[in-house]
Amino acid sequence: MARMMMRQVLVMFVAVMAHATYAANTVDSVQAQAMLNLLERCHLGGVPAQAIDQVMDLPGTRLIVGQQNVSRRVTAAQYREVLASTCRGEIAQVRPSEPGARAEKGVQGLTDDVAPSLIWGRDHIELLKEKLVAAEQNKGFGEVVPLALENLPEKIDLSPKLYVVMGGRAGAAASDEGIYFDLLADAWRSRASKASTTPHEMVEFFAHETHHVGYGRILDREREQLHLMGGEMQAWNFLTAVMMEGSATLLINGHGSWAELQKQQHIQVDLARLPQLLPAAGNILQTALAGEMRDPEYQTRVSEFFGEGYHATGAKLLYVIEEARGRDAVLRVMEDPRSLLVVYNQCAADRKEPFRFDPELAGRIRTMGESAPIE
Repeated sequence: MARMMMRQVLVMFVAVMAHATYAANTVDSVQAQAMLNLLERCHLGGVPAQAIDQVMDLPGTRLIVGQQNVSRRVTAAQYREVLASTCRGEIAQVRPSEPGARAEKGVQGLTDDVAPSLIWGRDHIELLKEKLVAAEQNKGFGEVVPLALENLPEKIDLSPKLYVVMGGRAGAAASDEGIYFDLLADAWRSRASKASTTPHEMVEFFAHETHHVGYGRILDREREQLHLMGGEMQAWNFLTAVMMEGSATLLINGHGSWAELQKQQHIQVDLARLPQLLPAAGNILQTALAGEMRDPEYQTRVSEFFGEGYHATGAKLLYVIEEARGRDAVLRVMEDPRSLLVVYNQCAADRKEPFRFDPELAGRIRTMGESAPIE
């Protein structure tokens, strides 16, 4: 009996490890292949409703639509409308699904990014086929989890399901259901420079999003220990979005180097906006703490950080800390994001950086959620 029980435990352990190995070392490309088939059929003429239905039913497509609802608002019906119009070579005339900045930004993403990339993809089928084969043959996916864990303040269990997809707005994204890299979005955005993502950069993008999954759990646990009230929750949400994107961008994609980050085309536009983004970040936090904003106002204010504004802002703040006090100081701030403004101001003073947060604001952020100020 003992031997049988031991064998059952061993079988279960092997099964769990096999699942974790699968998640870390392979990639699901079913959605990308289905979208590629759809675009190829569209290129030949007609709107194959059955092929559109097949794409819409896939987990990868649900991830794509879900990503567009993180800071925007997009419905499955809107996305399907975009696919149907794409097959006719047209950009769909999509209307916002509801009042407010989120729905308006959702339509903007569909008409300015998703639809044009899909139409472009119809005429570049062979190139996309090559990129799909290269992604499926990438041997580096085993590095994803170790790279993410290396840049977290503590070690946690991570076994993400990885997807390569086509047809989204973001180049990569993460959720509880999985992590994806969008081959079409990457190819379309790099069409002029012809400098698309390398196999190693794809691994880094997956690690970036895996980092989000792990760091999100750490932040959720930290938030549960606080007593955030009113506008403090808005301040926390904005602050942690900056920390989430900034830490992954600097430590994983930029390898801790500002010079390296400046070379990366996808973030250059937002790095150039830092003189506007840094004060805007302080204003959002100040306004939130002065009294909870109505959701439309909050969404309008944070929309300035869409694209890679969060990434650029967080990366800059953390880089100043890294340069003044080292990488370990960055990880310590990641443990409690409320310390970000105070520590940044101290390091900015040491480095003679031109931008500083209001000291009173930094102090209030440092102690929000506490019953008494932290000494």
